[in-house]
Parts: sequence; structure tokens; C-alpha cells
Amino acid sequence: MPSSSRKLLSTNSEQWRLANEDLHIRNTTDTKHDVRIEIYDSEVCCHRAHYQLLSGQSGCSVNLLQAGCYRVKAVLDRQHESVAAVTVSDEPERTIFVHIQNDGITIKEGVTPSRP
Repeated sequence: MPSSSRKLLSTNSEQWRLANEDLHIRNTTDTKHDVRIEIYDSEVCCHRAHYQLLSGQSGCSVNLLQAGCYRVKAVLDRQHESVAAVTVSDEPERTIFVHIQNDGITIKEGVTPSRP
């Protein structure tokens, strides 16, 4: 067997999810929140979604986007808005991370581990 062979990962494994995750949303507040996400490739909207996250809930989308740089807009409870440019690829540090905390919303590049 060649030394450059790659290990196949189960689609149920966390490693597979992290390698293929393009969008991760996390609500670390004690309340339910409404989030609307728009992702743009240049000026074209390539993904639009609406999420209702319960307290402490998170979610992700895998294999949603091609590798590249995207402009991401997130609106929390129709009141707070955040916009950021984020690069997406198969690396966990190249994932769109939308974080709800302290009744505000931020968009970052790369998923940070959740606290126990």
C-alpha cells in the first residue's frame, strides 16, 4: 500500500463533519433566537436560510459551498446585524462561524470549541 494513502472517515465521525462543515451556528445564550443568514459569492446570493435556535443549541451545514471567499450577513431577531467576509474550505479553521452570545451576533472564520 502506498504511504500516501488517505484514511477514509465515517460520515458519522466528528472529523468528517469538521472537514466538510461550511457553516456553523451556535447560540450560547439562555433564550431562543431567530437568525436569518445570507451568503453572497460576489454580488450573487448563493444561500439564504432562517434558523430558530433554542438556548444552547447549535447546528451546521456540510458541503454547502465551494471553496472560496464569501460575504456573510446574519440578522438576529430582526434587530442586530453582522456582516463579514469569510473564506471557506475543507479546513475547520475555514468555516463560517455565526455565534450568538450576550444578545448579540458575530461572524468569524473558523469554529471555536464550545465550552462544557
